[in-house]
Amino acid sequence: MQSENQPGYAHLVKQVPVEPFGGSILKLADIDDDGRPELITLQSAGQISSKIEGQIDPSDRNLYCLTAATLEGEVLWQHGSPYDRAGVPFISHGGSKSLLAEDVDGDGRIEVSAIHAGHLVIYDGETGEEKSQTQLPSDNYIMIQAARLEGSGGGLQLICKVNNRSYPPWPYANPMMVLNPDLTVYAEPFEVRGAGHNLIAMDFDGDGLDELLVGYSMLDNDLDEIWSIDLGEGFDYVGNHADAIAVSDINGDGELEIMYSGSRDFFVADLGGNVLWKTEAGHSQVSLAGPWGNDGEMLIILSEKNRGLWGLDPGGKVLWNRADLNGYVLSNVRWHRCGSPNCWALFQPQLKPFEKPGIRSKPPWSREIWPSLIDGNGRLHDVLPWENTYSHPPMLIRAHRSYDCGLNYQTFSTDLNGDGLDEVLVYNRQNIWIFSSPDANW
Repeated sequence: MQSENQPGYAHLVKQVPVEPFGGSILKLADIDDDGRPELITLQSAGQISSKIEGQIDPSDRNLYCLTAATLEGEVLWQHGSPYDRAGVPFISHGGSKSLLAEDVDGDGRIEVSAIHAGHLVIYDGETGEEKSQTQLPSDNYIMIQAARLEGSGGGLQLICKVNNRSYPPWPYANPMMVLNPDLTVYAEPFEVRGAGHNLIAMDFDGDGLDELLVGYSMLDNDLDEIWSIDLGEGFDYVGNHADAIAVSDINGDGELEIMYSGSRDFFVADLGGNVLWKTEAGHSQVSLAGPWGNDGEMLIILSEKNRGLWGLDPGGKVLWNRADLNGYVLSNVRWHRCGSPNCWALFQPQLKPFEKPGIRSKPPWSREIWPSLIDGNGRLHDVLPWENTYSHPPMLIRAHRSYDCGLNYQTFSTDLNGDGLDEVLVYNRQNIWIFSSPDANW
């Protein structure tokens, strides 16, 4: 287990105002090739078919505002109009993967791809000019993932997938389809068992082309099944779909393992599709592995949906449980240059569910859901400095999940200045805060 070391208090590098165009969907990418990242934000209602469908009004459903801005908040280009209903924030659900910033066509420059009203649209990253678009078979496609499935031409294939609900006759989170860089069809819509909410494209066999981990299957670059895990007779692949898939060498053997958060139990498999171990869970939602032990050994934090966090060793032994915490551990943070430990994880709290939507938020809630770092023992470290001015403005909660209305702080970590340490980005619909390690070169 981890020592008593503290991660050290963060420094605020900058606060970037992003209102009125800020949203819960955010990417960083160097869209103008100047060596510095820019912000890309998308305001969108998210998926069409949803449990909160009855709470989404037409103004939410038609919402689409895609904005590119500098890290100072200066707008570079924009498509659509920012949401402007003060005090009644838009509902956005399940759309966090409907934005992509990648060099799709292989020309050495970033394109921005987004899904809007049943169309996949590709824009020039620097100018915002539309380069191409295509209509998708359904307006339920809400996830884009890039993969290298062909060796020639230098471009990437685009995998478009239903992220949550589906449409007849497909089961939950199906189907997926694949498009070429010019948006011609690489593969017509097809189903994957237990498809779930995410997808990993990675070259596991070293041939220069990606394999796909989706649902409980691995597919080759031709989208043929390499293996599919048999989870036993009567297993409910729809109800217990793959909520999240993560890949890491958790046991230090030099080989990657696959961690499955399966809407209920959590289990780990090898790259051959063999289940190595399994642990019972109420609703495993997402997992993260990191070097949080005394000597940098790998540990796992499993985040359950509204049920707390679990710490596991590489063999599945339960080390601790924090049933008092509601939220997700989503990314590792390299925080110190040397010594042990020098890595923590980032905990993103949340408030949910609200049994009776249609209530007003309370100012103290903002402080309660401000992110922190968490160590290998499950201890929280409140090292991201808080100011009362960071609070969310009063808002109407119109969904049983507060984050669907924007009452949350989302997070990710990245090395912005190339010094080998991570910065932590915390953001909501009004601001982005960039925090650095006390050891960082700012």
